[in-house]
Amino acid sequence: MKEPQKSKAAKIPLTVKLTQWIILGVGLIWIVFSLYMAIGPDPSFAKLGAYRWILAAATFGPGLVCVVLWFLLCKRWKPAWYLTVIALGLMTIAILFDQVGWVDVLVMLGSAIPFVLLIIDRKWYLKAKN
Repeated sequence: MKEPQKSKAAKIPLTVKLTQWIILGVGLIWIVFSLYMAIGPDPSFAKLGAYRWILAAATFGPGLVCVVLWFLLCKRWKPAWYLTVIALGLMTIAILFDQVGWVDVLVMLGSAIPFVLLIIDRKWYLKAKN
């Protein structure tokens, strides 16, 4: 009688899935916010004129980076772990240079929580795929 074969797919820890979902969520929020700024339904953004397009591009960039890093983390490309740790660390620190309100604290948590989870789960991300 044959013994049942072990699943070839490595079991993904819950914290890794949570980290990846948070990074994707943060990226999508930045992208949606940049589109909201570009379309300008809010009168305060509409008054900015061409400057709103610069702001929209400046917020679209981090969103796109987060989505690309999410994709690469899901593929378990080892350099993605390093790039994501650096990007999230810089995002967390950059918020300190702004006027810190409750929205800024939420954005900071959105980058600090996955940053910490990436550090905790670094062995999973950096070990070879089976």
